Amino acid sequence: MATEAADIAKALAEEIHSGVIRAGEMIASERDLCERFKVGRTVVREAITMLEGMKLIEQRKGFRPRVVTPTLAQAMAGAAEAARFFFRGSEGNAHLEQARFFLEMSLVRYAAQYATQAQLGKMLAAIDDCERAISSYPQFREADLRFHRAIAEVPGNPIFVALHDAFVDRLMRRREAPRDVVTHNQRSNSEHRAIVTALVARDEAEAVRVLTVHLSRNYATYMRQALGTEQLVATEPRAAVSPSEG
Repeated sequence: MATEAADIAKALAEEIHSGVIRAGEMIASERDLCERFKVGRTVVREAITMLEGMKLIEQRKGFRPRVVTPTLAQAMAGAAEAARFFFRGSEGNAHLEQARFFLEMSLVRYAAQYATQAQLGKMLAAIDDCERAISSYPQFREADLRFHRAIAEVPGNPIFVALHDAFVDRLMRRREAPRDVVTHNQRSNSEHRAIVTALVARDEAEAVRVLTVHLSRNYATYMRQALGTEQLVATEPRAAVSPSEG
């Protein structure tokens, strides 16, 4: 079986994590790696690119790649970059969407119990930004990301924020604009408000219900566009909170 670039990247990453290759040290030369893995330079270079995407090495012109110590955010970003090679196509996206679903459901359950007034205010600020950007998909998406990130910040655990930035952020940025931008954005922001309404009321069940509608509908819209179908099934959440409430 031919050795793939991903196999080489995995082997080298394991050596870095285990300390066989330490931070600050250079990895083996292209020639040595070609001989070790019995592959050509093109495969080795692809593997090196993967390691750089994982934030495990840095490359400078004229020098061999050097191992670096990544921050948590860099490590998660690197994991997300590496995941692109393993979660391609519709099935891969479906796996990532499911992972996002489980992450955000856990976060909103926690937020329903422990979100502070300041954290709820940050969510409302993002909702207001969404409202101002209703007719612009790129600007709305940035505010939408801030809303979901605000929920991820509630537990105060940097791992959850890093997971959000690495996977949720990337998933949302990869989606094409819906055909009816204004209608889509209005419905999404109505759901944002309904989520915060439930959080303010400490109503965990309602927060979960609305978030389920929100994530499922947005993914269904994406899938319908990918399939070239136009049917939309709208499920409206209950009461929404106004920008001045909370």
